[in-house]
Amino acid sequence: MALPLANARPGRQAPAGAQPEHFIPGGVRGIQRGHFSYTATDHVDEYGVIRIPDDRLYMVPLTKSIFDESSGGKYALAGDGVLTVLKDDLYHMTVNMDWPAQSRGSGQDGYDVDSRKLLILRARVGVKPPTYTQGQVTPVTDLSRYDRMASHDTPGSSVPKSVRTTVEWAPGTIAAGGMTYVDVPLPAGSFDPAVGDLVRVSHSSLTDAVLGQKKNAGVQISARFVAPGVARVMVENRYGAKAVAIPSGTMNVLAESAVASAGNNHDAWCYLNSGPVMLMAGEKIFVGVRSYSRGDFLQISNGSFIRISNVIA
Repeated sequence: MALPLANARPGRQAPAGAQPEHFIPGGVRGIQRGHFSYTATDHVDEYGVIRIPDDRLYMVPLTKSIFDESSGGKYALAGDGVLTVLKDDLYHMTVNMDWPAQSRGSGQDGYDVDSRKLLILRARVGVKPPTYTQGQVTPVTDLSRYDRMASHDTPGSSVPKSVRTTVEWAPGTIAAGGMTYVDVPLPAGSFDPAVGDLVRVSHSSLTDAVLGQKKNAGVQISARFVAPGVARVMVENRYGAKAVAIPSGTMNVLAESAVASAGNNHDAWCYLNSGPVMLMAGEKIFVGVRSYSRGDFLQISNGSFIRISNVIA
């Protein structure tokens, strides 16, 4: 079953073949820049993505050298998913991640994205960086081993997480004072609904045009959780004096968490700058991400990269 962001559509993309930045071999007035990126491990529609398996912190491996004005004189990729510093110097680093969008019609309307984290991390000489496995992101199991060169957290807003589903249901004929019900399982979503969480329901046949004004006024529909992930929908002919026949229709069930919070960050190009930092030869630089949104992923485009340059010529 698809996770919440599994059908989210990638957002802004640069034109195919567009260069992310002007590249000057040898640099300009002693300033030399390097621009490095990632390799997609999956696809959503025609876009390459890297999926985030869960809410742990992960190293996103650097695998592509887009350009290097130092020609390997100051820093380099060595096939281990990190950027190795080759020369002591004062450097400035910029990281950008291209998070997905939940556009209208994507199947994710109303899904709130929870908090996300983006970091530039340094492994000092003698400290082993996370082990790179081709085609995978690597968990960062002990963040205290590494220096935070820069960090950005995108907080969530105080709204409930939600899960929704749509089913067809024919309540049938209900006698005066009677009721009928159906149990509806909720799909995997932004949280796991439990007894005590909130649930709302609607049915397209409960209209004056279908039932008549008086009969419709006597009908009540409600829902509650009776087991983890299972909502019981009840239709009562509570106030009607006669039986009412309710035909099949579309029923929307919306579950909301009673206490958790989530956010509304979407289609985010998240730029993070380190400012001037002193890096020593042999140190390793890598990018860390964390997402608390199930099924989240990174879009691998010209908008996802790390850029580094020396500060003083």
